Amino acid sequence: MVIDKRMKTIHDDLEHTADGMEQLARGLAGHAVYLQNSVHAEDAVEVNERVCGLNASISELRAVASSIDRR
Repeated sequence: MVIDKRMKTIHDDLEHTADGMEQLARGLAGHAVYLQNSVHAEDAVEVNERVCGLNASISELRAVASSIDRR
């Protein structure tokens, strides 16, 4: 059915986007560790806040994808 294929495409796009965002969050978290151990330790706080925001968005994307998957 066309609608099922469209919903599957949306689901897959959400999962793919969440995967990319997870890679970004891991990279930023690593950068925060570097910052914590450098003269820029204060900047690590802001980077960690960004990582938390990304993780929240990732969770929301996965929840939407999961709700589509249940249909």
